Amino acid sequence: MRTKKVLISIVYVLIAITISGFDLSLANLYQYSPNGDEFAEENITKDLFKSLRETDKEGVLSLSRSKSKVIPKSILDTALLSEADNSDFILYGFLKVTGDYYDFEVKLYDREAGEIKTVFYAKNTTLGYQELVQTMSDRIIIYFYKILGVPKRIKVESKERGVIDIESGLGYWFPFDPWADSLMGLVSVHINSSLTPVNPLFKWDIFTFALGYGIGVDYSLGMNKERFESYSLHSIRMGFPVTVSALWYYRNKIIFQLAPELQLDILVQERLYGSVVSEKSTAFSLSASIGYEYLFTDKQLSLGFATRLHTAFYKNILISIEPSFYCRYRFNPMVKAWSGASSLLSYATKGD
Repeated sequence: MRTKKVLISIVYVLIAITISGFDLSLANLYQYSPNGDEFAEENITKDLFKSLRETDKEGVLSLSRSKSKVIPKSILDTALLSEADNSDFILYGFLKVTGDYYDFEVKLYDREAGEIKTVFYAKNTTLGYQELVQTMSDRIIIYFYKILGVPKRIKVESKERGVIDIESGLGYWFPFDPWADSLMGLVSVHINSSLTPVNPLFKWDIFTFALGYGIGVDYSLGMNKERFESYSLHSIRMGFPVTVSALWYYRNKIIFQLAPELQLDILVQERLYGSVVSEKSTAFSLSASIGYEYLFTDKQLSLGFATRLHTAFYKNILISIEPSFYCRYRFNPMVKAWSGASSLLSYATKGD
């Protein structure tokens, strides 16, 4: 074990000696908006430089900021800058800002070869500036670590386990034929609770996918149309939704949900020449929905819009559609429990 540590130390020393043979500098990056909109100014060059220094955990890169105030916008500008700075490699690029997102591009220029060695790219919403800078920093450092053969020790995004979501929503519903002739929807409410065992489940391109299992209760109220006797229909559904979510750019999420349900309908009818009569009926129901939600900064609270399609398998199948707005709150009791246990352990240790 000791021999292995010595060998690793020797490798790092050799890497440091190798890197000291060339200079890697970060030129001033430029920021622009194609729409002419005004945005709060972020010092993108300073922030990226700081992030690169912090991400280089092994300290193997000899990185400096360009001494020139020139902002290169082409390979020719960069070639002239490399001669003036006497730098072997230069990072330069731009930050494009629109009303909705950032486009961030950084190129690596090799003075000796007189060419662009590689291009780094990152994109995020205007609320994800810090994540954008960190993503770009990670990609640059990983590139150099691979070339130099340094073990990648950059912190990998950890997976959450045991995430619980609580969702509640309010909407409107309406049935299709043959029920639409006599029945009209008034209001619907629902509340769901779901467990996501592992988040994220996997990633593909810019999307992060998760799978959750839950239990939910829906209530909807309907009534007769004008030419029919007065009645009200109370529908209660208890289901077990399976939810697939796709998150992109940290704040936007698409929800796909499928839920087998047991539906209880209570028809309360005011007979024209009699008393109030109530009838109950049950049926197996299947619900499918698609929705979009926006996550706020803390990523615990989100607001969304969804459209659900309910199918109750009576003799005359009752199909209804339900657009609704909802809010979702997510938390991880395992993290809170671990945090509490750690605090208690720390307190007990200090007490000793």
